[in-house]
Formats: sequence, structure tokens, C-alpha cells
Amino acid sequence: MARSRHARCALPLLLLSHSRASLSASSSPNGSDCSLFAINGSSSAAAAYFTHYRFYDFRNISDPQPPPAGAPSGLTASHTTNDSSWHLDWSARDQAKGAANRRSIPVDYLPENIFVEKSNESSADYSSYLTLATSRLKNDTQSAAEIDFTPSSDVVYISLRVLARVSGAAGAVAGIFTYNSDVSESDIEILTQDPDSQVRYSTQPTTDPDTGAPITGATVNATIPSDNWHAWNVHRLDWLPGQIASWADGSRLHTSTVNVQNGTAGSRVILDMWSNGGSFSGDMDVGGRAVMEVQWIEMAFNVSGGSVGQGGTVCDIDKVVGSPVPVADSGGASISPGWEVVALICFGVLARHASLASDFLHGRPVGKRLHQPMAKV
Repeated sequence: MARSRHARCALPLLLLSHSRASLSASSSPNGSDCSLFAINGSSSAAAAYFTHYRFYDFRNISDPQPPPAGAPSGLTASHTTNDSSWHLDWSARDQAKGAANRRSIPVDYLPENIFVEKSNESSADYSSYLTLATSRLKNDTQSAAEIDFTPSSDVVYISLRVLARVSGAAGAVAGIFTYNSDVSESDIEILTQDPDSQVRYSTQPTTDPDTGAPITGATVNATIPSDNWHAWNVHRLDWLPGQIASWADGSRLHTSTVNVQNGTAGSRVILDMWSNGGSFSGDMDVGGRAVMEVQWIEMAFNVSGGSVGQGGTVCDIDKVVGSPVPVADSGGASISPGWEVVALICFGVLARHASLASDFLHGRPVGKRLHQPMAKV
């Protein structure tokens, strides 16, 4: 299928440096690493703790360099991000998909639709950002973009935050979501055919697979506080035991208990920009183009197969963007994780292992990779 080019100044993802596109280590004042990462707004204290944390910053990438030799190959035992970089944690989808039905068109996911772009705006906050682009081609196909968080272990519960804006032609979808299967998915979606103030929150499936009838509570159209998804907004999705909470700019806009994954199966974390000409995305005009631009991605999460240490420091990720802050009790001492937190995380890990073992013993596939690492983009 046709490969499109971009006229704007773009930097290949391969050139993102290890130090600029990954988090520095999150440490307490005495230098000890955070043991757990806490979030606010949860209905359960135990559900609001996570073992891993990442922050990917695209705001001021001016002198990108190749990744350092000997960089690690995945998530290690560390809970922080000094051991993992952008190009190792994420992969770009490189796949051509045929039309889903007679009312849609083929979609070509291309790594070259994902790039770091220098800003021509005057801002003290950023001089660059990550761009995911989609465009309608003359051969009646859609060129699209997708990045997947692909560590060696699956994500089981997460607080995902993305500072992003969306612009361009009607007929595109910007997605920020967790995905296990088509019937096990939690979405934040911005449709460029929708009103500027509207964001869609869904937990799949949204329709009954037998009758096609809408499932009550599985999807909602919400009005974001800024009334404008063209502007920079912090979009946040919290997948917690028993609930999915969706936020925008610090306001909790929707909580769902419908179709919530129970933690027995891990998920991928995905950002994408696409259209297939169907009724959901809308039909983009030939030559049309739309983009999602991202200043940063922040995640606190658990992984299947992870271990939970005892003692250590709990850090709050809500106080300072990109810099977890140790949580102090009334006496000023750092708080250590309690047994209820350890039990919650271990339950999710054990349940995930049981599910994988069952799949293996019964001859079911346990994984499929259709993506290439960012280091090869």
C-alpha cells in the first residue's frame, strides 16, 4: 500500500535518546527507590497502589541521539524507570488490515506515521511533541498509526495519563486504551467528527454479541472541562479492581463497573490514530489528515509475574508530573506498603499465571506479536 510522507519537521523515533525519552529514577529524599506508587481519587486505598512507574517526555527533544549500547531489553525487577527507555518499552504497529466489511476501507498501520515533531509555537513548556498521524489516500485506503506498550510482562491494573491534543479532518479516531481482546478493552476515544467538547469512554463490548443491542453503561459521551479536545488536555484512565475511572484535566468524568477486566488476564496499553471509513470513525475525505500530538505519557501499573517487596517507600504520582513524591504520614515519616496492598497485587499475579497455564495445557495460544520494536523504526 502507498506510503505517505509528512511535510513538517519530524525526528525518527529511533533517534530519541535514552535520557530524554525515559524517566529518571524516582527516589525518596534519602535516595532509596520508591517501592509502590500511589494515585488519588480511588474508592479503595489498596486498589490505588502500583508496583511499576514510567514517564515518557517528548516536550523538549532538541538533540536526539541513538540509544546507548548495552541498553536493557525489557522491564527488570526495578520499580522505577532508570532501567528502561522509550524505544525498548514501546513498539510501532506495522500491519495492513483489510476492510472489515463492505462499508469500510483497508487500513495500513505504518511506523512512519509516528514521529517526534518540533513545535513552531512559542511556549516555555514544550518545543516538541510526539505525533501519531492518519490520512486518507487516493487509493481508497487509510494510513494509520499505533504504538503499543510491550514489556516482557502484561499489564494488570494501571493508572494511565496522557497530555495530548487532537486536530485535523473529520473521520478519524484518537484512542488511548488498554486491550486484551475485542471483548476485554477499556477506551478513551476522541472522534474528529464529534463536537469539540466530547470524549467517549467505553468498556468493551458495548453491544450484546448475540442481539446487537447496546449494553447499558458500557459507553458514555462526556464533556471535558476545557470544552475543546483541540487544546492540550490530560486524559486519564484508571483500571482498578472492579472499576474503570475516566478523567480529564483532574476531573473524574465517568466510573464504570460494566465489562471491567478482573485482573486474571493482562492487557496491552495502546495509543492509536486511525479511521476505516465506517460509521463509527466516519469517512474521511481523500487527502484528509488528522493527528494526535502528545507531550508526555505517564503510567503507574502492575505486571503479571511481578514481585512485591516488603517495606520501602510509597510515592504519590499526582503531586508533581513526572516526579513521584514520597508519601509522609502525620509524623513526617515515609509510609511503607501494608499487607493488604501486597495481597491485592499478588492475587492478580497468581490469577494471571493460572490463566496462562490453563491456556498452555489446553493448547490455546498464549501470545501473538504483530509489532516491531521502536529501535527498528
